[in-house]
Amino acid sequence: MKRRYVIQTLGCQMNAHDSERIAGSLDRAGYLPALDGEDPDLIVFNTCAVRENADNRLYGQLSFLAPQKESNPNLQIAIGGCLAQKDQGKILERAPYVDVVFGTHNVGSLPILLERARIEGEAQIEIKEALEHFPSSLPARRHSAFSAWVSISVGCNNTCTFCIVPALRGREKDREAKAILDEVRT
Repeated sequence: MKRRYVIQTLGCQMNAHDSERIAGSLDRAGYLPALDGEDPDLIVFNTCAVRENADNRLYGQLSFLAPQKESNPNLQIAIGGCLAQKDQGKILERAPYVDVVFGTHNVGSLPILLERARIEGEAQIEIKEALEHFPSSLPARRHSAFSAWVSISVGCNNTCTFCIVPALRGREKDREAKAILDEVRT
């Protein structure tokens, strides 16, 4: 039986884009989106570290999931995004029942990490310091037939004292114009 997933996106437009890529990677690995009212086998949180409200929402929702995880040990919980990139192992200290923590640079690795966590029976933390694949090169599950998040770059080269984005998303990397146009045309 195919495993069902739900993705909760907390944060910015880049997270919305990454969540489409996470969904596409899960689809490619044989997972299916959970139907309304259906209990998922996998809950993915794609997190934000810039907005404190997203941080509070994540830990609030994780505490709500603790009893579900205890009654259903086959339920998998994965935390990705900027907060995962920043906090890494601290997430497991606060929520030891989380199965996977993955960063902003390896969203396409989630299916492999989930399988490894299931087989080994222990949490997997994989945080890459550099981008593995430009996110737009990964498969996507679009939420609209008429609009899409299309990245032209990731990261930032500025060093504003108030901003954490360069530390979490890395140095700015731009896509080639042809790749952008090809994605828009499909």
